[in-house]
Formats: sequence, structure tokens, C-alpha cells
Amino acid sequence: MSHALPTVDVARREARAHAATQSIRADAFLVTGMSNIRWLTGFAGSNATVLVLDDEIVLYTDSRYADRAPVELALAGSSAEIVIARADLGARIAEQLQGSVSVALEAEYVTWAQQRTIATQWLPDHEILATTEVLDRVRSVKDEAEIARIRAAADLVDTALARVAPMLRERPTERQFASALETQIRANGAAAHALETDLGFDTIVASGPNGAIPHHAPVDRVIETGDLVIIDVGGRVDGYRSDMTRTFAVGPMTNEQVRQYETVIAAQQAGVDAMVVGAETNAVDRAARQVIANAGWADSFTHGTGHGVGLDIHELPRVAATAGPDDVYEAGTVATVEPGVYLRGVAGVRIEDTCVATPTGPQRLTSFPKDPEIPVASR
Repeated sequence: MSHALPTVDVARREARAHAATQSIRADAFLVTGMSNIRWLTGFAGSNATVLVLDDEIVLYTDSRYADRAPVELALAGSSAEIVIARADLGARIAEQLQGSVSVALEAEYVTWAQQRTIATQWLPDHEILATTEVLDRVRSVKDEAEIARIRAAADLVDTALARVAPMLRERPTERQFASALETQIRANGAAAHALETDLGFDTIVASGPNGAIPHHAPVDRVIETGDLVIIDVGGRVDGYRSDMTRTFAVGPMTNEQVRQYETVIAAQQAGVDAMVVGAETNAVDRAARQVIANAGWADSFTHGTGHGVGLDIHELPRVAATAGPDDVYEAGTVATVEPGVYLRGVAGVRIEDTCVATPTGPQRLTSFPKDPEIPVASR
């Protein structure tokens, strides 16, 4: 049975896009980032350009999507006009922009070659402006419908991991375990949702010394008694992703493994506690990192403490020491908290939750237990 999720409010997003265009003082905003396009219009194809004007939004795509685009935009409630164009895309955009003076581009999503084509061939008489992170920052704050989809994606993973985790006792390879978990996530999605569901990203399964490699890809190493096993996994529902990491112990833990695990648990809790509305995201990084430093492992925490999650698995805000003053938690900001301790050649521990900042404090959207003991097989 499918679970009903709140309807996405695309009209509100369109208003925010118009406001963003006005804030950068351009006559038009040419949007080319595919996740930004999906957020703004509901279109989920692989080829599109969107033009945001003062009073309208135009989506350009090619003939492959002539039938699909109207359906997706209608389902999302988008008011965007759809124009089918391919070789004549530049001419169609120039026609739309007659009388305009300035056009803003998304610097992160336009190559140098594309910028030269736009500036010298499509719009030679227009002022071309480079912008950074305009819509990316707007969509970093999620509404109720987006949070519900991220939570649903997390639920797919929680249920799948509970079913598959007991397999860790059976000496599978990392690759075998990852495959079984991914198959279960897809099966859960097909059973639970009429919406599009899938994996959030390629699953990480890192056992024993491989756990000291933060982004290890599963290999044919057999998971043995005595191993710590990092499992970093996510789901996707209607485009929105979840991200969660748990670390399991295969068999009894050594005293050093217990200390490593308890340090990371404490660091993660400190980071979550610091994720309050109005705080700069680097405060979460500092809080988690200080716990690990106090344990003597400062040099063994080698990455940022988190990242935003939504239509992309890594999006704004940044949650790291290098985060800037614009990286601030607002009510509705969804981001991970994922400290780790990686002992090269020995083992790694990482604990991660996807969380949302609210006026009453942070809430975890991923809820699988943090007990390192492998759960008992469900019947």
C-alpha cells in the first residue's frame, strides 16, 4: 500500500525564484542545474533549461520529453510554459529575451564553453551575470512536503537494514552485503510507494581495516568475527534522499573498539545538540570535533561533520570548519551529522543521521538504533 505524502507547493517555489531573480538585479535568470530545475518545476528529465522572468517561467526541453514534461509539471502544479527546442534553443531563448538587458547564469552549472556560447552566440547584446548558489541556498530550507519525502526515504532504509543486518553474522563479503541491502531497499520502495523510489547513492560497506577509508567502495573482503563494519546507506523517494551511517561489531568488542565507538557516539550527539536554528553550521563541526580531540583522536577525524541533503545527496549547507557565515541553520534546514574516527590499517567508526532543524530543536529523520550489536533476524 502506498503512503500519501503532502503535496509539493511549487507555486511557493516559483515565487521564491522570482524573488531571487530580483535580488540579483537581473532581467532574467537562466537556470541550468537539473536539481534546481526539478525543485522549481517538477520536471525530472535529463535535459532542460529554465528561464525565470519577472512574471513567468519557461521550461525548455527536447522532443523526447514532449509528452512527459506536461504531465510532470501538471502533477507538481507548476505554471511554467513548456517550449520544445533543441538545435534552436539559443534562438528561442533570445526571442523570449527581446527587450531584456541582463541575464544571470548559474556559475556552478555552466561550463566555460557554454558560457561563451551563451554570451557570444545566443545573447551577444545582453549583459551576462555570474551568480553562485542562488537557488541552491533557497532550496536548502525544506518545506513540510520535502521533509516528509526525506523521512520516507529514511524509513525505507531503516526497514531494510533491520531485515538484512543479521546477515553480517554469516560471513558475507562486503559486496554481497551491499547487494542484499540495496535489493531490500528497492523492494521496500516498490511495496510502499506509488512514487519513484530508489537508492539515495551507492552503498558503502567497509569492514575491518577498510573502515578506515571514509568513502570505501565494497569489495570481496569477507566480513569476519572481530570486525567493525561501517554501513553508509540512503534511500530516495520522489527525488528526495536520506543518508545514514551505522557501525556494527561482529562478535565481542575489544576495549579499544568500545572506546572508539563511544567517542563517536558522544561526538555525534554533541553535533546534533548544536544544530539549533540561528547557529552557524561550523558550530556543529566544532562541537563534534572537540569530543574526538579530547579522546586523543583529532587527527583521525578527516572530513567535515556533515552536509545538506535533499534532491542531491550533497547540497547546502556545508557543515565543516570551512563553512562560511551564509551556512546557517534555519527552521527547515536538513543536514547530516556524521563524525568518525578512522584508525588506518585497523578499523573505522562513523555514525550519521539526517536531521532537520526546527524552532524547538533538531529532529532526527533517520531512526535506526545505534547499538553496535547486530540485531536478531526478524521473522
